[in-house]
Amino acid sequence: MTHARRQIREAVATALTGLSTTAGRVFQSRMKPTDSLPCLLITTEDEEIEHSPQSRQARVLTLTVRGLAKNGATVDDTLDAIAEEVEAAAQAAGTLGGKAPGGLVLKSISTEFDETLEKPAGVIVLEFSAGYFTVAGAPGTFV
Repeated sequence: MTHARRQIREAVATALTGLSTTAGRVFQSRMKPTDSLPCLLITTEDEEIEHSPQSRQARVLTLTVRGLAKNGATVDDTLDAIAEEVEAAAQAAGTLGGKAPGGLVLKSISTEFDETLEKPAGVIVLEFSAGYFTVAGAPGTFV
């Protein structure tokens, strides 16, 4: 069985594949590809878990979408376009096929500049939360 975190991350990656700015350059990874910019990196971060007496767990997952774009005169415009497309696609994804009943809720947006890459890049970070329920002891089974 695949952990629910992975199933949600995969559903988000599917929902974000094919956007105008990043096209099919969507990676479920923390690794930053330098030859595939602009792109999206989708990662699952922290998770809060609340146990209930009905043998289920209420979970709130923090999911991060990082948009990377080549440094240049229009890098901020490209990052803003990525943010606009990701926000719209996340909203349109709804409940991710029932996996996240409350859908993806945008918590914050921040920007960074990454000089550690071979070619410096601008980064926009969109942080979402996704609430869901699993069977206690079976983290890959949604309730």
